Amino acid sequence: MGKKLYYTIDKETNDVGGGFQEVTGNKEVTVYEIIDNVPTQFFTLDLELSQNSEEEIKEYLDDNGYGDETFELIQL
Repeated sequence: MGKKLYYTIDKETNDVGGGFQEVTGNKEVTVYEIIDNVPTQFFTLDLELSQNSEEEIKEYLDDNGYGDETFELIQL
């Protein structure tokens, strides 16, 4: 088991009036790490809803020099 990273997923919506919202097909994935018992934002990804969030997080980590580390991903 490696370092724990926590993430949230927020679906992007548009206000279409009358109190209604529609989903745009995009989402924002925000990844946090815990530093001195405080959740701290590590990075954010703008993705399409169809993209696998955990796979995209792993790809980002690999592409940014963290490929040799092991992470446990936990969705909040």
